[in-house]
Amino acid sequence: MGAEPTEAVLLCGGESERLGFAKEMLRVDGAPLAVKMVERLRRLFPSVAVVSNRPEYLTHLLDAPIHRDHFPGLGPLAGIHAALARTHAEAVFVLGCDMPLVPDDVIRRITRAAAQNRAPAVVARTPRGVEPLCGVYRAELLPALDSRLAASDDLSAAALLSEVGAEEVPLDRAEAAGLRDVDTPEDLALLREAFGEVEPLPVRRCPVRRIGGAPLAEDTLVVEQPFALRVNGVHLVTISCLPLAVRELAAGFLSYMGLAATWSDVERVEVDYAAGRVSVALPAAEADLRRAVRLQISSTCGAGVYGPPLPEPAAPEEAGGFRISATHLLDVVRRLRGMAPVFARTGATHQAAFTDGRRVLHFFEDVGRHNAIDKVVGDALMRGTATQRGALIATGRLNAEMVVKALRQRMPVAVSRSAATAHAVALARRHGLTLVGFARAGRMNVYSRPDRLVEDLDAGTEPGP
Repeated sequence: MGAEPTEAVLLCGGESERLGFAKEMLRVDGAPLAVKMVERLRRLFPSVAVVSNRPEYLTHLLDAPIHRDHFPGLGPLAGIHAALARTHAEAVFVLGCDMPLVPDDVIRRITRAAAQNRAPAVVARTPRGVEPLCGVYRAELLPALDSRLAASDDLSAAALLSEVGAEEVPLDRAEAAGLRDVDTPEDLALLREAFGEVEPLPVRRCPVRRIGGAPLAEDTLVVEQPFALRVNGVHLVTISCLPLAVRELAAGFLSYMGLAATWSDVERVEVDYAAGRVSVALPAAEADLRRAVRLQISSTCGAGVYGPPLPEPAAPEEAGGFRISATHLLDVVRRLRGMAPVFARTGATHQAAFTDGRRVLHFFEDVGRHNAIDKVVGDALMRGTATQRGALIATGRLNAEMVVKALRQRMPVAVSRSAATAHAVALARRHGLTLVGFARAGRMNVYSRPDRLVEDLDAGTEPGP
């Protein structure tokens, strides 16, 4: 006999080859699936951790420990091993991230069964067989897991469970239906049974004829979709974008246009993914909306400077002035692509982030560099982030429009690994923005307000990529 486990571990280690995209990053109800699954487990367990071989996707999103596999690429047993190797608990409950329909009652039955006997593992059994990624595992299993994974000869979880005498909790067909997992694009329908909104899969496979180099029969392409933004029934703009975080995109764009200074200005946002439409309600007169510029934003180019006057410049000697480490900025720039799951599959997105100087608070990617920044700005608006003390970081060219997006939110610093335009530099100098370009390979060009940067770069450090 023992106590029920007090720690749960969410496993996000699969390669997701059949789906074509990292399962944990599928967006549901406005957040990645892993975030929603951690929230759910926290309602059942005092402590929750995550095992992932892509922690860079999740670090800025979760305040939970994230552990890597000790034996990457060796399947579910490696994830269970990592869960046990990093815990101080006697036993942990393990759940696969791609099983969002598991009923709470099933989880409680398994944990109660684990408290009532000393079996080294207690797992669910469905009519299809044993389910190793919904069960309780005791730390005493670590030696057996170590030897199997080190030998790499028999990595069957079912075989190990049979060998160690695992206890099985039988589920009927109705309960077993909750253990279905998301493996293919067709399985996204399962997510709609658990969540109110499921955003589209952002990638698509395409047959390809490779000429030269290694053979290639299929490529993974980014999905680009036009969305018509309507405000109070007035068609304001059509934006071609990655069909993820469209609410955040709309909020950021409206901020850029000067139509929404805070999230409280927005009365309602509705996204129709099938129709490619975003409907927003604002307390704005129709005449004001019709005076707003009506333009088409493509995924590769931007517009000029629109909206009301920009904020007055802040003096260099302002009290309590914000300063940020140059080393931190380079580190965030270096990490951006690694944080982007769509880029990892397609190589076809720009990335943008906001950091408070200690950690990244907001991150998004999109087919357009403007869209990526709008999503960061929109997310900051929606979450009430104080953007007056932090830096906007992007991968695309810094033109005047990018500078305006930062100034609208009174962000003191804007940084990119790419170049800046003369107009952008002139605007930054006029309005007191610290503008930094070519932030890569251990260096950066500071075009305005260098007083905000802590120049802590090590001249002897080997340049990064």
